[in-house]
Amino acid sequence: MYEPEWKRPTSKAEALAVLGEIGEDAVVVAGGTDIAPLISKRRIRPRVLIDLGRIDDLRFLSVGPASRGGSAKIGALVTHGALARDRDVSEVAHVLAAACRTVGAPQVRARGTIGGNVANASPAADGAVALVALGASVVVESDGDERREIPLPEFFLGPGQTVLRPDELVTGITFAGPSSAARSAYRKAGQRNALAIAIVSVAVVHEPEAGTVRIALGSVAPTPVRATEAEGLFESGWRNASGRAELLRAVALAAAGAASPIDDIRASAWYRTVLVEVLTKRALEEVCFQSENT
Repeated sequence: MYEPEWKRPTSKAEALAVLGEIGEDAVVVAGGTDIAPLISKRRIRPRVLIDLGRIDDLRFLSVGPASRGGSAKIGALVTHGALARDRDVSEVAHVLAAACRTVGAPQVRARGTIGGNVANASPAADGAVALVALGASVVVESDGDERREIPLPEFFLGPGQTVLRPDELVTGITFAGPSSAARSAYRKAGQRNALAIAIVSVAVVHEPEAGTVRIALGSVAPTPVRATEAEGLFESGWRNASGRAELLRAVALAAAGAASPIDDIRASAWYRTVLVEVLTKRALEEVCFQSENT
């Protein structure tokens, strides 16, 4: 019978020391909503499980008000439910709150953490897609006070793969908040209305005063991706108010061009490409309508 050894550190420093000592033989458990199914299905069999559940200093949540430009520091153990409910997150980073509301069931949102969501490196991770659109970086630390801030697009290497070293721990997320005038939206399509892994997800953050936009896509590539060509097209045509309907259609089409989906049990590559165009257009219409009516 499989019986891993459990380590239950009570501080970040202790967790880093344990991880530094054990390294590749250990798997870190935050909420456990991703790890538990993998163990149950015998896809992983770590010798040691490091349970972070007792570490209160990884539950910090500091999000500045949008009226002052906003900034965010989010601890790795902050749950999806906490982010979905937080008023400051909804004000400063609405796209993140909206994405977290779509994660699993209430029980999963109550247990699953944003650090685990990022470290698991699923291309369909709702929180990760929203964070990419927000220009976020992941904070990783190791024993000996070594600390790195890695932009999320550079952190992900592929499904389940990151640049994280065996002795490193994801301790938080940080990003500079959008301006108070910024508008954002999260759109997701699944096989049902709830408890669904995304077939396609789209996160959009629009800065109307600067005429800029960030568009992130999920479930259409080995990692969450930015649709940079589509962003550039939007920014070059935004000032032309008379042609914005045509512009949004062209931007959505360009976003679909940034996708490189596969056929799998949940959807075909063709269907995913169509969904990227449709959802991007709807998200852009939502944020642009908000901007023009505030």
